[in-house]
Amino acid sequence: MKQIDFISELEFLSTEQGGRKGYASSGYRPHIEFDNYPEYLTSGNQTYIGKEKVEPGEKVKAEIAILGTEYFTKRLYENMEFKFCEGSRTIGFGKIIEIINTDLQCESDIDQKIINLNLYPTDIKNRLESDYGNNSGEAKRSIQELIISNKDFRSQRIIRALIFAGNKDIVHLKKMIELTRTDWRDLLMNAEYEYPEKRVRDFNNEFGKEKIK
Repeated sequence: MKQIDFISELEFLSTEQGGRKGYASSGYRPHIEFDNYPEYLTSGNQTYIGKEKVEPGEKVKAEIAILGTEYFTKRLYENMEFKFCEGSRTIGFGKIIEIINTDLQCESDIDQKIINLNLYPTDIKNRLESDYGNNSGEAKRSIQELIISNKDFRSQRIIRALIFAGNKDIVHLKKMIELTRTDWRDLLMNAEYEYPEKRVRDFNNEFGKEKIK
């Protein structure tokens, strides 16, 4: 028996809105993009509740089982929205109404701006894109996993230092992530100090304003 991760309300776009031309049967597995997690596209098996087929334009409740559950550990919450797609075409939209797989349940009352890198300040997101280019998606996923793993890493200062210390190289960035897991103070020494006793950057400040005069 497959794992049910959550129950959702789904709304299929009509054919005129760009949705499917025909019905979807229970067991349909489109791609899913969760709200504010565009860097990780997964797929979700839809088992419809009370019916076997859904026509374009219809609404239905469904049990959803996703792939890549490890990435979404402690990130999903009730009323979280997502879209489901076939390739680049959006087929419909969904909203989580009940989480069954408690491993995916977000910590209660936590601010999403603390655990979701995509909601961090613009200077951080822009620097990730400019420094890591085609590897920016992989960089985001790697940093996001660090953020969710331990509350000690949920700091704008640490994330800026990490991006800087990664030196625009995805392999080196991952080494800096492992350094952070071992001792985040070593990361700050690497990024903010040129000599053991001379601090030249303060990553509490935005990129472009981090240098200490």
